[in-house]
Amino acid sequence: MKHITRGMVTAGAVLLSTLAIPGAAHAAAPFVQEASSHSTDWSVIDVRINHGSVVGEDVKKITAKLRPLGSAETDTPVATITDFTETYQASPWEGTWSSPPVHLDTLGEYTIDVEATNSGGETTVQQNAGVLRYQKQPLITGFTVTPTTPNIDAKLVTGSGDLLLRDPSTRATEAMPGASVDVRLGDSVEETVTTDDQGHFSLAREVSEGGWARAEYRSDLGYAGVPSVAINPRAAPTRLILDKNSFHLVADAEMKVTGRLEYRSGSVWKPLAGIPLELDYKNSSITDATKATTNTAGRFTFVRRVYGNTTFEVGFPPYPYNAWIVRTATADVKVKVTSTSRFTEFTAAQDDRAQLDITGIVDLSGNYYSGRIKVDIQYSADGRTGWRTKKTVQTGFGQQFIVERLQGDADGYWRLRYAGDSARDFKGTTSRAVRKVRALTRIISANATPEPVRKGATLTVKGVLQEAKPASTVGWTSWKAYGGKWVQILFRPRGENTWYLMGSVKTGRNGSFAKGIRAPMDGTWVPVHLEPDSRHFAGAGAEDYVDVR
Repeated sequence: MKHITRGMVTAGAVLLSTLAIPGAAHAAAPFVQEASSHSTDWSVIDVRINHGSVVGEDVKKITAKLRPLGSAETDTPVATITDFTETYQASPWEGTWSSPPVHLDTLGEYTIDVEATNSGGETTVQQNAGVLRYQKQPLITGFTVTPTTPNIDAKLVTGSGDLLLRDPSTRATEAMPGASVDVRLGDSVEETVTTDDQGHFSLAREVSEGGWARAEYRSDLGYAGVPSVAINPRAAPTRLILDKNSFHLVADAEMKVTGRLEYRSGSVWKPLAGIPLELDYKNSSITDATKATTNTAGRFTFVRRVYGNTTFEVGFPPYPYNAWIVRTATADVKVKVTSTSRFTEFTAAQDDRAQLDITGIVDLSGNYYSGRIKVDIQYSADGRTGWRTKKTVQTGFGQQFIVERLQGDADGYWRLRYAGDSARDFKGTTSRAVRKVRALTRIISANATPEPVRKGATLTVKGVLQEAKPASTVGWTSWKAYGGKWVQILFRPRGENTWYLMGSVKTGRNGSFAKGIRAPMDGTWVPVHLEPDSRHFAGAGAEDYVDVR
């Protein structure tokens, strides 16, 4: 057998390596990485070895020699152990081999020297490979968790066990009273308890969630632990019961959704309190949820404005997670909306001949509609009764329409009206009513003299300009003189339809005027107030035919 000491290669090995046939595989000697006491039984020796990467090669033999810690490498070992079994494989070329419990006469710490040989015959000797802690070891035995599947009606979980001290030489155990043990019950409970006279410990608590349960002991004597035990809450089925699951509302109205959340306990359904819920558009990819939390009776209320036909869904929000209930229950709320309309623009401008320019915009709140609609322009003499449609225009929601030079009356009220659409569930609307009126003007005592008149002679046109101002609601005040205003003198020759401006004259304080003009030919004369201000209508006097000779 060829022996290889760590860090040294024999001359024979070098020679064999030099004479090796090219291309032939050469097995590497096993590498002892460490040796130690096993974590759960300190009297067991664990040896971790990397035995190379050649296919089919493995550790064939392990020998561990024990000597008191601090002794010389040449001292006689107190024990030699050759019975090892692979207990853990880290990879095809690395693993851990463990011995049975070692029996020694004296407690203490011992240096472990290891010799390992692989199936290829390569041997490594590793002095001081590790330390065996051959001392009394704390142990936790009989650790139990009851129940491991708590439910919403039974959240109390108990973890218990016994803390013992084991002698490695005799394998006998003794209780460890008055010791502190850290006990964890899932992810919500972690406390330190003290063992009783028999080394027993126990912790019973209501858990708020699942997780892992375990017990741990730490002191100068060492560490003791247990395999973790899973606590998996059993989720109770749930259901949502709505007081009303369909609504027909006017757009932009508030909707109140109420109901009850329950869970099943055995064969009985019970109210579920303190649970967050949400109301959101069904199958919405952009959340706009309204929140609510159930009260002690399991009841909830959502208040939300609605704008169009849709379906909402009541359900559980993504967070917070609740292990005690099944969070898949949902309830649909169907909403039908009556769309409402309103005029957001209405203007009416009246000119001096009682013609109107009107603009308007009607908007729709609720369900979208891009089609054409009809809007009526209506007139009433008193603004309360007798509304008549003067013109109907076609437009679209949100679009401005313009009507120019609509012939109106000298005084009256105007409004816009959209009748709505019952087939589409659109509610109609009417704009505010506006009064459009100006002061009246007229010319009385209009006369052209003399009659007849010679051609080229002076003809005098005279009269009195008056105004009547609008009354507070309907009609006008009495007629009064309108002084300081211009009056135009128009002439239409006999046989023609065209009027000609022959001159202008300004009225006196009493509204009177007189204008002399050379008579050109036979024709008709008339004084008019053609250019009133924005608060007056135009006015005219009586026509007067004059014979020119």
